[in-house]
Amino acid sequence: MTGSHPAPGPADSDAALSSALDEMAAVTDRLLESVDSMSPEAVQGPSLMPGWTRGHVLTHLARNADAITNLVLAARTGDGRPMYVGGPDGREAAIQAGAGRHLGDLRLDLDESAERLLSAFADGFPAEARSREVAMLRGATAYGWEIPLIRIREVAIHHVDLAAGYTPADWGAAFAARTLDQLAPFFRSARECPVGVLVATDADARWEVAAAGAELAGPVTELAAWLVGRSPGDGLAVHPTGAVPPAPRWV
Repeated sequence: MTGSHPAPGPADSDAALSSALDEMAAVTDRLLESVDSMSPEAVQGPSLMPGWTRGHVLTHLARNADAITNLVLAARTGDGRPMYVGGPDGREAAIQAGAGRHLGDLRLDLDESAERLLSAFADGFPAEARSREVAMLRGATAYGWEIPLIRIREVAIHHVDLAAGYTPADWGAAFAARTLDQLAPFFRSARECPVGVLVATDADARWEVAAAGAELAGPVTELAAWLVGRSPGDGLAVHPTGAVPPAPRWV
C-alpha cells in the first residue's frame, strides 16, 4: 500500500461522504468531551505544541473549521475563495487573538464552528463539488470529496496536543493507515525524511516517505504518530539497524 494524492473514484460516493461526515462529527464530539473535562485554569496551560497553550489549540481548531467551511463553499461554487482570509498571516493572527479567552467561550466557538462546517454539507454535496480541486495553504490542493477527511485528521491530531488524556492510541488503525496514505507522498516530495519506508508490522502495508533510506517498522498507529511528530517512535525499529530518528518537520 503506497500513499498517493487520490483522484475522484470509489471514495467519491454518497455512502463514503456520509460515512466521512459521521466520522467528522464523532471526532468533534470526542474533542468536546475532553474540553468539558478541563478546568478554566487548565485551558491556559501548556499544550504539546511548542509555544501554544490549550487555548491556542482550541482556537486553531475553531478557525480551521471555518477555513474548511470555506473549502466546502469553494468546491461548491468554484469561486476560488481562500481557505484562510489573509493567508498564513491571517490564520496566525486569528489564533493569537482568540487563545486567551475563557473556557466557556472557547468551547462555544469550537462547537458553533463545527456546526457551521456540517451545515455547509447540508442539502447534499454534488458530484461536481466532490471532483473539484480547491486551494489550501502554501500551494497544496485537495479534491472536494477529501475535505471531511482533512478535517478529521486535523481534529484527531490536535486533540492529542491538548495533553488531556487523548493519545494516538485512541486514533485506531484505520485512521492511522489513512493518514499515512494521505501524507506519505507529501513527505517523499517535500520533506527530507530520515528514513525511506514505513513498514507496518500489524498489517500488509508500507509507505515510501523518501527516495532512499532505511526502513522504519512498527504498528500502523505508532508509525503515523511518529510521522506527524506526536511520538518519539516508541515501539518502532529501524532496519537494518540504528536508533529511531526524530520525525521530519510536517508543517
